Amino acid sequence: MANARQLTDKQDYYAKKGIQQGEKALPPTSAQSLDTFETQLQADAQRIAASDHADFTRKQASKMKALGEVNDALSNTSLICESLLHDRPLAETVSHTREQQRPVLVKLREDQLEREAELKAYRALNRISEKASYPENLMLPFLWLVPFILGETICNAVLYENAQGLLGGAFVAFLVSILNLSIAFGMGMAFRYKNLSSGPCKVGGWNALVLAVFVAIYFNAIFSAYRSEYQLLLDPSDVVEAGAAFKRAMSVASYVFIGRLPSNDLMSFVLFFLGLVLSAIAFWKGYACDDRHPGYGRRDRLFAEATKKFDAALDVVRLKVVGEIQRRITGMAGAQNQMLSTKVRLDQIRNSLPVDVGSLKGNLIQLQRDFALVLNTYRQNNVSIRPTPAPEYFAHTPDLIAQYEHEDCSVLMSQVETSAEQHEVYKSMYLSALNDGMRDLENEGRDQQGRVHNEFIADITREAQKNIDERSRNMPKAAIVTAQA
Repeated sequence: MANARQLTDKQDYYAKKGIQQGEKALPPTSAQSLDTFETQLQADAQRIAASDHADFTRKQASKMKALGEVNDALSNTSLICESLLHDRPLAETVSHTREQQRPVLVKLREDQLEREAELKAYRALNRISEKASYPENLMLPFLWLVPFILGETICNAVLYENAQGLLGGAFVAFLVSILNLSIAFGMGMAFRYKNLSSGPCKVGGWNALVLAVFVAIYFNAIFSAYRSEYQLLLDPSDVVEAGAAFKRAMSVASYVFIGRLPSNDLMSFVLFFLGLVLSAIAFWKGYACDDRHPGYGRRDRLFAEATKKFDAALDVVRLKVVGEIQRRITGMAGAQNQMLSTKVRLDQIRNSLPVDVGSLKGNLIQLQRDFALVLNTYRQNNVSIRPTPAPEYFAHTPDLIAQYEHEDCSVLMSQVETSAEQHEVYKSMYLSALNDGMRDLENEGRDQQGRVHNEFIADITREAQKNIDERSRNMPKAAIVTAQA
């Protein structure tokens, strides 16, 4: 319609030209063809008609291309459906996937079973009923010693202060702290052996407690007595003099077991009891560094690690199985959607064809009307002015659209209908089969991830047990070694 208005917008121009030509008695009465202005108007109308027809041709070519894409999509969807519906049975594919991982799983299961047996044997031998209890980070109890060592070093540096100031006693204080807390921590670790069922272990554990008490009292008495001696040193950096002072402190430290403190000044008294408190804390930290049954935590960690590795390897298999199931279901769902979207595209092409033809013919008819209107305006103004009769051809209006009357969409519509029939064939062949296939896959997938998966784990366990049994029978006979902590 926008192109047609190009003619009506020139109506006033041609009206004036008709008056001017009529005044000159042009075109002559004997003229047999259109004059210059009529020819120009006809050329403009024909150019507009050609433009509308070109637009129609482009639309038809675009729809032809879209139809080709639809046909390609139908053929591709048919191939996909055939592949999905005639694929290897899911059970066979899943079984192959699991068998590929079987050697790794069997080996990991063997390790898990052996670690579990070792843990159970240890629990039974030591009559342990509770779960192992230990810090997640085994270095944490040792790291806890650091602030206590620093704290005791600072306090001891103050207490060992001499003529050289705090730094004069800092090194001695650091050595005292390291020795005091390390021994207490180690005795705390050894005290855990009293929880084992073995008689020697119990004796050793209780002896560790007695030794810890003895060492804590005796060492802190030495450190307390040494403080008094250290204060009297003329040159604390003299190793010989400091060693002699330490020997004197050791000689009087044993008096603490008969109720006499080795030194009577307040600072030495504070140093003695501060050391005892920190020794007790270090002893408790050593006792809690791992499970209270020595060796129980290590065995539990090894079993947990073996279980984690086996579960991780099993998850790899499970994810591969789930991925295979999901791949097939997703493929079938995609084929279904492709089938439905192809139907929508065919309907769009089919419904738009009559619209394009109707639009073309409507535009051409309107163009012919506008052309006739402007041409008649030019001629009527010409006739009303001219002094001579008008040419005979003025009674006839050229037909601009006759050459386009044959245009229709029958060929393309026939191709669309053929594609639609092919779509219906594919739809009847595959759509119901895809629905059934998806339902069967979901049911079989649940079975594969449930019952069959559990049977696979049980089979892995049986094979691992068989391997362990064969190794046990093939081992050379030897004396039975009692499990140690």
